Order: sequence, then structure tokens, then C-alpha cells
Amino acid sequence: MEFISPTVVIILGCVALLLFLQWKNLRGPPCIGGWIPWIGAGFEFGKTPLQFIEKARIKYGPIFTIVAMGTRMTFVTEEEGINVFLKSKEVNFELAVQTPVYRTASIPKNIFLKLHEKLYIMVKGKMGTFNLYRFTGQLTEELHEQLENLGPHGTMDLNNLVRHLLYPVTVNVLFKKGLFPTNERKIREFHQHFQAYDEGFEYGSQLPECLLRNWSKSKNWLLALFEKNIPDIKTCKSAKDNSPTVMQALLDLLEMETNEQKSPNYGLLLLWASLSNAVPVAFWTFAFVLSHPNVHRTIMEGISSVFGTAGIPPVLTEKVSQGAPTQPSSA
Repeated sequence: MEFISPTVVIILGCVALLLFLQWKNLRGPPCIGGWIPWIGAGFEFGKTPLQFIEKARIKYGPIFTIVAMGTRMTFVTEEEGINVFLKSKEVNFELAVQTPVYRTASIPKNIFLKLHEKLYIMVKGKMGTFNLYRFTGQLTEELHEQLENLGPHGTMDLNNLVRHLLYPVTVNVLFKKGLFPTNERKIREFHQHFQAYDEGFEYGSQLPECLLRNWSKSKNWLLALFEKNIPDIKTCKSAKDNSPTVMQALLDLLEMETNEQKSPNYGLLLLWASLSNAVPVAFWTFAFVLSHPNVHRTIMEGISSVFGTAGIPPVLTEKVSQGAPTQPSSA
């Protein structure tokens, strides 16, 4: 009996693999890859992600998969499909985000899976809808302080202005009063490293750190910042009611549940989660208000009715100072 040639075996194996992949693709959504293995559509997708997704939606339909940098990303772009996806028992959020969390904050899988649900419940309890009022007073004070530091006159790029206001306010409220630097050089350094980390977060969650040197440098700078300040964050208490900050509550839970020293890593995650979306949301809100004079005027009138115009106290304050009783507005 003659043996089958190795070349024939290889060819038959390749054909079988090709047929299997085609059968598998028929059962799933259209798949967009590329001629370079592992990289796939990574270059095109990385240049203009939103345009690439829109073109793919038009060409392939509301559900499609993109292969980029060794990762398969399936996009669901219609409400009906999203509802089916979110209600699926096959979807596991923890497993979906575990690898990106490890790459962006160096938190091992075992620790992340052990603490995720408990940390989620803790943060939701501290910052849920019914507890947000606890932050309004301190947020108002911090924002006033930052606005006073700006002075009454001057110009600034709107995006830089939003960052200039929200970075110190968020850090001082959620972590520790005074943690954000006040030295101009150190402020610029913080802005530079957080912006680099934030802007490269998506790439950092997918690619090896060695390919993203500047991003990796900023990540390590932020981790070092937290590692240096963790002892002070633990011992600092609110001057008003002695209540712990969100970061202090997180640290207490970490110490109770695990012996691993991952406090700086979770501090970095909390920092990114609290600022990455807040800045663009605030930017576009301000942009909308400033581009609609009627909306801007209505908002300014509302602010003046509570805080008064520049240099003039509001009517409510005058009544209180005169000893007159105040009544809640029927509005």
C-alpha cells in the first residue's frame, strides 16, 4: 500500500480548514479582516474608527465583525440587535473587560474577578442617584475655587478650560483634598500624562505595552503618583463630617478582601473612569450652550438667581441677611 504524499495531506488539510472557516462565517455576522495575519483591518480601523464603522454598517448591515490586532470586535448598531445582545445569557461583562483592565491598569485576572462585583456595589452605593447630593456642596466649592483662580478676564481654548476645571475638582473630591498639584509645572505634567494615557487607552487595551512607549510612560507615571500618595489618602479625613472619600472606601475594601498591593492600580482605573467621559460631556454641553444665545441667557439667569451676578449678592441672600423668613419657591 502506497503512502499518501505529505504535500497532498497538507493541501487537503488547508482545503478542509478553509471550508470550516467559511462554514463558521456563514453562521456568524460578516467579518472584515485584511490580507496581513493578526493585524487584519487594524490600520484602516485605527486611522478613522468612526468613519470605518459607518462605512462597514452601510456595506455589511447593522451587525458585523472587525478583525484588528488579533482581536475580533463585533459591532451591533441597531436598537433591536442591542437589546437581544444585552439580554443574552452568553454575554459576560467581567470576562469581556478583564483583559483590557489587565493591560491598562496591570490588575491580574484573579484579583479583578474576585473584587469586581464588590467594588461595583460599593461605588454604586457611594455615587448612586440617591447619594449624589452628598457631593454637590464640595463640588460647588471646588469649582468656585478653580474659577476664582482663573480670574475675571482672559481667553482659553474651551477643551483646555474644561480640563483645567475638572481635573483638580475631580481629584480633590474623589481622592483627597489637595492631592492635585498646585505648582504650574506639575499641573502641566499631570495634564500631559493623563491626556496621553486617556487618548491611548483604546490602543493600550488591545496592543502590547512595548509598542506604545509614550502611553506606557504616562501609565507608569500615574501609577507612581498614586503609589506615592496612597498613605496620605488613607489617613486624610473630611474637615466637615469626617466622611471617607470614594478612594478611601475603595482602599478599605481592597485591604479587607486581598493582600495584594494593587491600590495604585485601582486608583488609576478610578481616575480614568471619572475623567475620561466627564471632559467630553462637559465640553459639548458648554459648546451647545455657547452656540445657542437663548439657552445661554436662560442658564445665566438661573445661576444669577441663586449665586447673584458678579459682585452683587442674590436677592435671597439679601433677605436672609435682613432676618426675613424665606419660603421655598412654588416653581
